[in-house]
Amino acid sequence: MQYLPLSFIAGILTVLAPCVLPLLPVIIGGSLTSRSIMRPVVITLSLALSVILFTLLLQVSSQALGIPYWFWKYFSGVLVILFGLTFLFPSVWKKFSGSLNNSTQGALAQAGKRDGLSGMVLTGMALGPVFTSCSPTYGIILGTVLPQSFTIGLINLIAYALGLAFVMFLVAFLGQRIMGTLRVAANPDGWFKKAIGVLFIIVGVGLMTGYDKKFEAYLVSHGWGMGALAVEDCLIAQHIDGEECD
Repeated sequence: MQYLPLSFIAGILTVLAPCVLPLLPVIIGGSLTSRSIMRPVVITLSLALSVILFTLLLQVSSQALGIPYWFWKYFSGVLVILFGLTFLFPSVWKKFSGSLNNSTQGALAQAGKRDGLSGMVLTGMALGPVFTSCSPTYGIILGTVLPQSFTIGLINLIAYALGLAFVMFLVAFLGQRIMGTLRVAANPDGWFKKAIGVLFIIVGVGLMTGYDKKFEAYLVSHGWGMGALAVEDCLIAQHIDGEECD
């Protein structure tokens, strides 16, 4: 359990790393559609659950299940793009969901409502299948702790995901409160919501084409997030060898 506190801290530090950038527009943008505090709470907890489930699914059991990685890329990308389209064309979405409510598929419409509980959960879950972390601690959990003890590895993975969800909630909540004071954010048909929709679509296309990883690599090559990684490397050294940081 020596990595448990470090795993939580590493999840918090991940927000400063370039590998988390694809998550930020979806988490923050998804939280801006309502002023309720429950929206960022549900979205970020769903993200944490998704990271845990799909880390285990993809990293531990991918060979046994035989599901190609490209499937999950397109799955997440399409889901994010669909959310973006609901921001761009809210009137079309209302008509579509309304027609489903008048049919035998009312449950499907309820699950797809952007402002409903299911919509919040789907927003948070959308990026789990393509989540990758540049955190050294995350790498140790997958490469060392999980193979030695699944239970201890899972506990550390949960701590990491909760740390990530905690800091993402703070970012989303702050953004929600700031934008909640602006009239432009309250209009469901205004340019601000449409801009969020365009951003969602860009992120979705980036996930499917792999340009998100190229963008992350570009940022890393220019030093983005290296400070957070240096702090985490220092904490790992302290945990393992008792070394002091410079």
